[in-house]
Amino acid sequence: MEVLTLLEITAVLWVTYLVVTWWLERGRLSQLTDKTVLITGCDTGFGNLLARRLDQLGLRVFAGCLTEAGVAELRQACSERLQPIQMDVTKTDSVQDAFRLVEQAVGSKGLSKTCLWGLVNNAGILGVMGGTMEWATLEDYQAVLSVNLLGMIDVTKTFLPLIKKSRGRIVNVASGVGRLAMPQGAPYTVSKYGVEAFSDCLRRAMRCFGIKVHIIEPGFFRTPINNQENLLRRLDQTWQRQSPETKTEYGEEFLQAAKDGIVASERFMEDPVLVVDAMDHALCATHPRSRYVVGWDVRFMFMPISWLPTDLGDLALRLVEPETALTPVCCKDGK
Repeated sequence: MEVLTLLEITAVLWVTYLVVTWWLERGRLSQLTDKTVLITGCDTGFGNLLARRLDQLGLRVFAGCLTEAGVAELRQACSERLQPIQMDVTKTDSVQDAFRLVEQAVGSKGLSKTCLWGLVNNAGILGVMGGTMEWATLEDYQAVLSVNLLGMIDVTKTFLPLIKKSRGRIVNVASGVGRLAMPQGAPYTVSKYGVEAFSDCLRRAMRCFGIKVHIIEPGFFRTPINNQENLLRRLDQTWQRQSPETKTEYGEEFLQAAKDGIVASERFMEDPVLVVDAMDHALCATHPRSRYVVGWDVRFMFMPISWLPTDLGDLALRLVEPETALTPVCCKDGK
């Protein structure tokens, strides 16, 4: 009887928490037109969609693009409130140039309505994907880390003084694989684990300054970074550069199974607008969440598996993601 009573109390408290949270999260900031936001990685994907969304909402947007084509596309598609700027997050000089441009534009009087309200660290690359982590070189890791993690750190540290003046918000795009390691994309996974750690440290350190830090954890979404044709081509390129010994160890069957896994994943990808909704909420809600888990795969697979004891988690991942259990030819039949 006492056990049932305890369970009932727990259930009531949990439901009450969910209802109160849902009610609080419905509120939106007023005077959004006074807010200025910088977004990195706006050439395509989440960043491009978010830049367009915030522009439509009336915010002033600085959209960082790697390419001139990205700058031109956004300049033509959006209003004069949106200012696309060419920005390479892997180059400190480029980040500093962007900082000077934004600082001059928003002013430096320390008033929330004239300073930078939001920073969205969205720029990212996938790198080597498919196969196994052994196929990735040190250069592969360095290329992904320089954009996804070190670039994010550089941009954040550079623009932090402006965010402090506005007591604004920082939104960092991590990933579901920042919770559950996937050997098919080890460089990307390592970088996103780093994003999680950096963001947690930043949130706890910046709380006393009134700055809110939010983590977005998307699963697999239909964006250019996950384009099937590009993934398959990149996998072939990675395979071709392997040594004859490595190719013999793994075999053509392993390569084909990895390709089949990429093709199969296409049907599970979701609409990227869900991620943009989360970013929008993190920037514009009166009571945003510290962490946004976006996508059925992260919520119902990655997260629960990450909570299991290590050995059980490994077993569960092999069962739900067969491509993580691909066996090289040399390891079959006890060889």
